[in-house]
Amino acid sequence: MEVPRFLIILLLAATIASSEARLSSLRQGSSLKVEEESDFLVSPNGTFSSGFYKVDTSASCYSIWFTNSVNKTVVWMANRDKPVSRRGSKLTLHRNCNLVLTDGVGSIVWSTNTYSDAGVEAQLLETGNLVLINQEKMVIWQSFDSPTDTLLPSQRLVKNTTLVSMRSQGTYLSGFYNFRFDDNNVLYLVYNGPLFSSVYFPKQDKTIFDFKRTPYNSSKVAILDEAGQFISSDNLTFNASDYGIGPKRRLTMDYDGILRLYEIPTTSTLNASTGLWELSWLPGVDACLIHGLCGEFDICTYKPQPTCSCPYGFSLNDPSDGSKGCSPLFLSNDATKSDFMVLPNTDYYGYDMETYALGISFSACRNACLTDSRCKGFGYALDGKGQCYPKFFLRNGFHKPNTSQIMHIKIPKGFLSKDEVITKLETYDLNCSAAKVSRKTTAQVSEVEKSNKNRYMDYLIGFVSSFAIIEAICIGLTWWYAFQKHAHEEFVNMGYIALAMGFKRFTYAELKRATDGFKQEVGKGGFGTVYKGVLDDERVVAVKRLDGILRGDAEFWAEVSVIGNINHRNLVKLWGFCADNEHKLLVYEYLENGSLDRLLFSSDGELGLEQRYNIALGTAKVCHIYMRNA
Repeated sequence: MEVPRFLIILLLAATIASSEARLSSLRQGSSLKVEEESDFLVSPNGTFSSGFYKVDTSASCYSIWFTNSVNKTVVWMANRDKPVSRRGSKLTLHRNCNLVLTDGVGSIVWSTNTYSDAGVEAQLLETGNLVLINQEKMVIWQSFDSPTDTLLPSQRLVKNTTLVSMRSQGTYLSGFYNFRFDDNNVLYLVYNGPLFSSVYFPKQDKTIFDFKRTPYNSSKVAILDEAGQFISSDNLTFNASDYGIGPKRRLTMDYDGILRLYEIPTTSTLNASTGLWELSWLPGVDACLIHGLCGEFDICTYKPQPTCSCPYGFSLNDPSDGSKGCSPLFLSNDATKSDFMVLPNTDYYGYDMETYALGISFSACRNACLTDSRCKGFGYALDGKGQCYPKFFLRNGFHKPNTSQIMHIKIPKGFLSKDEVITKLETYDLNCSAAKVSRKTTAQVSEVEKSNKNRYMDYLIGFVSSFAIIEAICIGLTWWYAFQKHAHEEFVNMGYIALAMGFKRFTYAELKRATDGFKQEVGKGGFGTVYKGVLDDERVVAVKRLDGILRGDAEFWAEVSVIGNINHRNLVKLWGFCADNEHKLLVYEYLENGSLDRLLFSSDGELGLEQRYNIALGTAKVCHIYMRNA
C-alpha cells in the first residue's frame, strides 16, 4: 500500500526536528533546557551524549553518558551533589564565555568560571570530553580535568583529581570511596567516610615496595590508553583482558569500593548491539577487606556474597545498611564486671591502642584490655609471636577461615555462658569444614588460657631439651633446604595470594558429596577430568579434578592464583579450590552448553570459518594474558 505523501513529509519533518535538537555544539548566548529531553549535545560519531540526566522523579544533573549503553551509563556529572529541578533549569553559555548551570529559580548551581572576550563554543568530543574551545581551537576548559567516578581512555588522573564513587547503586551523590594519588605520590584506594578515613589498597601491612610500586616520582600522573593499558607514575600498571584498539572502555570507582575496568567488546555482536558492559579488570581486593563496607562492631562474612553481621549480643542499627554498624544489647560496665566474648578467625583491622605489644602472654594482653576503659576488645594472634592488639574502636571487621587471629570483644560478665559463645561463633565460619575449624580454634584458645602461667617456662624447657635434636636435624636438612627453598617460598606466597583473593577453599569430602562421588563426567582432557556438581547452597558447579596432573603444591597454587587474576569473557569464573593432601581440584561456574571441543570437532558444521577464526583469536589473547600473569 502506498504511503500518503503528507505522512512522509510529517515523518521527515519530525526527523529533521529531532536531529536539530541534538546539537554538535553550544554557541554563546544559547541554552540547553531541562524540559527538552532531546535537547542535548552529541559527539561527532555519536558515541557520547551530554545533557540533563534524570536522577530522581523531580531532579536532574547535567551529565555525559555513553549514548548506546544500557541505561545511558553516566561517565561525568557537573552537579552530582546539587541536582536541579526538572522545571526551569538550563545550561547556558553566556557571551562572556562562562558556561553556567542554573536551577528553576535562576540560581547558579555550577559554572566553569571561564571568562574571555574571544568567541568560544561548547563541544562534546568523541573521547567523551566536554570542552570550551575558542576560535584558535584552544581548549580553555574541559570536563576531563574534573572527573566524577569514571576515567575514560586518554583522560589523565593527576595530583588534584580524584575518582569518587557513587553513594550507592542508583544514587549519584558523592560516595565514600576514592581513587587518587596520596601525599607520597602513590595511587591508593581510600575509604573516606564521615567518621574516619583509611587506605585499603594496596594493603597497609606491607610496604609499597612489596607491591612493586614507588613513591620516588613526584609527577603524579596516570592514564588509561586507547588499547586498554593503565600506566601510572608510581609503577601501577594493568591491561584490559581484551587488550587492543576497538572496545569502548571505562575505569570506574564503583559504589562498593572496588575499582573496575569495563568494556563493550567490538567482537561481541550481542553486547555491541545491546550496550552491555563486561568486566575487563579489577584489583586483587578481597571484598570483606574493603573498609567502611560494614560499620562499627560489624563483621563481614560471605553468605555467599559479602554480608555484614553483628556479633552475638549486638544488633544492626539499620537492617538495610550494614555500614551503619551494630549496637550492643547491653550497657557498658566497669572493668571489674567485664568479660570477653571469643570470635575465632576474626579481626578488626586498625585502631590499635598504643599498648600494642609483641611477645607478651595471652593473660597479660587480656588484663591490659580488661583494666583500660578505652579498650573495647583485643586480638591475639596464634602465630607463636605473642602479638597483642588492644582496640579502642572495632571497625573493618572480617571473618575468614585462614585468619590466625582470635578476637575478644568486651561484654558484661555473665552475659553469655562459654557454651553459648562457642555455639554462636560457629555460625560465622564460612569454611566448608566449619565445625572442624571452629573446634580446633576453640581448643587452641582453651589451651592458651590453661597454660598462660607456665607458657614461657614450657618454651624454655622445650628449647633446652630439644636443642641437640634440632641441631642434628638442621645439619641433615641443609642440603635439602638449599634446593627446596625457592619452591617452598613460592608455595607459601601463592597460597596466600589465592586465599587473599577471596576464593573459597573446599574440602575433598564436600566436593565428593557435591558431585555424588564424581559420577557425572562432563568433560575430559590432558589437564584433568571435569564433573558436574551441586553445592549445599544449590549452586551448580563444574569441578575439575587435577589429582596426579600437577607436579606439586607450588604448581597448583600458581595455577589458582594466575587463573584467578584473569578476568575474560571467554573464561568461566573460578569460584574456589580444594588442596586436601594429594587431592587437587578447581571449582568453576557451570555452563550448560558444554565444552568448546564438542563444537570445534563436530561434523554438523555448527561453526563457520569466521567463528572459528574469532575463537582462535580469542584463545590467543587469553594465552597472552595467562603468560603475562604467570
